[in-house]
Amino acid sequence: MTDVAGLQAEVEALRRRNAELEALLAEKQGLEEALRASEARYRAILEDQTELICRFRSDGTLTYVNEAYCRYFGKTRDELIGRSFAQLIPEEDQGIMAQTLARLGPEMPLTSSEHRVIRADGSVAWQRWTDRALFDEAGNVVEYQSVGADVTERRLAEDEVRRLNAELRRDAVERSGELRNFHALAESMPDGVALARLDGEIFYANQAYQQLSGLGPDLIGRTLLEVHPDAHPALTGTGEEGCYEEELALLLPDGGALPCEVSVLRVEGGEGVPPALAVLARDLSAKKRAESERAALQAQVIEAQQSVIRELSTPLLPLADHVVAMPLIGVIDSGRAAAALETLLSGVVTHQASTVVLDVTGVSVVDSQVADAILRAARAVRLLGAEVVLTGIQPHVAQTLVTLGIEVTDMVTLRALKDGIAYALRNERRRQAASAARRTPGRAEEGRARSGQTPP
Repeated sequence: MTDVAGLQAEVEALRRRNAELEALLAEKQGLEEALRASEARYRAILEDQTELICRFRSDGTLTYVNEAYCRYFGKTRDELIGRSFAQLIPEEDQGIMAQTLARLGPEMPLTSSEHRVIRADGSVAWQRWTDRALFDEAGNVVEYQSVGADVTERRLAEDEVRRLNAELRRDAVERSGELRNFHALAESMPDGVALARLDGEIFYANQAYQQLSGLGPDLIGRTLLEVHPDAHPALTGTGEEGCYEEELALLLPDGGALPCEVSVLRVEGGEGVPPALAVLARDLSAKKRAESERAALQAQVIEAQQSVIRELSTPLLPLADHVVAMPLIGVIDSGRAAAALETLLSGVVTHQASTVVLDVTGVSVVDSQVADAILRAARAVRLLGAEVVLTGIQPHVAQTLVTLGIEVTDMVTLRALKDGIAYALRNERRRQAASAARRTPGRAEEGRARSGQTPP
């Protein structure tokens, strides 16, 4: 009868364990559904952007492109992913891209550049890209993430302004007296145009410049230093070619300032006409706002990605009452180690765990930093009164631990995760049996008497 009762109890325990495993499976399926939903939301954010977003390896091979990228170049994802983006850049501009990426490192992970691209119809356009390098724990670049936008119109406009500057430089000497044509040209330009004496006093400003400064006609008679307080180099440093270009602040009457791209050209007046300074000012406020919005979007995308990775990188799995497991996968850096430790300790307290299975089967690289993180986790768990079982140590990992002189004698080490789970469950059954025996000492004495054992 005792054997039958024991078998019934064991069958009942197996039924409970089966129910627990079914619940665990349902929970895991729920987590997988949540992950898929999170990934879908993240991908939807990327796909809804009008900016071009891509990821690529160090050799230029594309690993991800959003829909805007595909539309811009008139190609499908299958035609782009797995191929180098170099096919989309004119050969003479590929060196610019290589130099830009070469500047990226842990000290400067983010940079911006502009270069030409080849569209699907063979036409050449200009793009501005913000490139961010992604590194492994050793500081090596593993991938690049870039956000780009078409700036062809701006570049063409800048080329037009430079062309106009060149024309002004050539024609000012020859036709300094043709103020009527100059006035018509200046008044038709959307950018600010002004003429100033060599001491900086403005004696002509077009409507665009007057409106930009907020001074209206009162701009005439002011000096360049009054409207552009940091314009000193423009008055003395125009160089041998007589041209100066820089981003300067335009001081407003209310005390504010507008960022402007300012070009100052020395114009020789010819016989009987003193030389002057021709000033062209372009408002950069919209450009600055766009760059800020792009940077904020990129930060949001990266934060969303890192949040998803953090949620998935340190899972804590309850295996039974008072038994939990944490499988670690991938590269462990300091940030992820801290997150894993916090999750582990919180899980020990929440589940009142007596045994913690820490599995490192999926950790491909174990160095001193990773080993220290594991030991610190083990010590912290022991301080909470739980036992640590370390599983999944691969031969090369064991060799690394020995080479580093790291001792793991304070914890149980087993070959595979299943061995660790089996060990933890046996320990928990023994602990529960011992606890039950302490609660019912009479039954324990009776059991020892039947088995021929003597009390301790």
